[in-house]
Amino acid sequence: MAGDQDMSGWTDLLHSWTKLLEQAAPSRSPAMRLEITSRNLDQLEALSKKHKARTLRAEAPSRSVAATRLLAREGINANQLARDLKSFELKTTFEDIFPVEAMDLEDDN
Repeated sequence: MAGDQDMSGWTDLLHSWTKLLEQAAPSRSPAMRLEITSRNLDQLEALSKKHKARTLRAEAPSRSVAATRLLAREGINANQLARDLKSFELKTTFEDIFPVEAMDLEDDN
């Protein structure tokens, strides 16, 4: 199966890495040795969110480029659209549901 082949590939890679680490360990200075770090779930979650945010920031320009290309393909100037959207302002307005002519303020009694 493909899954077994993938797993054996990862296992071989892990063994190769371990052998290289053992061979390099005596020649490396103590400052360069890998440290084993134990973290609790809260720390792992915080680090995960930090790395995810960094990844999303890195992906944002490529998404922007893709969006600009899509708009350009449809004949829309993305820079002009961005300027128009920045100047666009939403305001709350109150409008009568019924026209003023339909309102009768005087009683005809």
